[in-house]
Amino acid sequence: MNLIFVIIGGGTGALLRYISTQLINTLTHNKFSLGTLFVNCIGAFLIGFLINIFDLFNINIKWKLLLITGFLGGYTTFSTYSLETVQYFASGNIKQAIINILLNNVLCIAFVFLGLWVNKTFSSL
Repeated sequence: MNLIFVIIGGGTGALLRYISTQLINTLTHNKFSLGTLFVNCIGAFLIGFLINIFDLFNINIKWKLLLITGFLGGYTTFSTYSLETVQYFASGNIKQAIINILLNNVLCIAFVFLGLWVNKTFSSL
């Protein structure tokens, strides 16, 4: 049953991400990835906001699965990455926070380039 909450939240989050990014990019004429920046910032804010609500009020895990794992996971995975980084900083684990920032940013960008290269390589065969 828990999977249903993740699926519903994830689908809803992904749909809202698509609508939000398209709308913002259209309004700003795609000069910069403001749509992606917008959803990442909103998602990061929401995960930071909601995680404390769930802990403070001991809310049923199904709501956490729906909203945090599902919705925010579908809306943006950047929110989870941001939360983990802030938690490292908050626990005094500065080195781990910096490593997390560097690895996530550098490796993810590198993997995008790698994916593009693999696609281009196999498309030309």
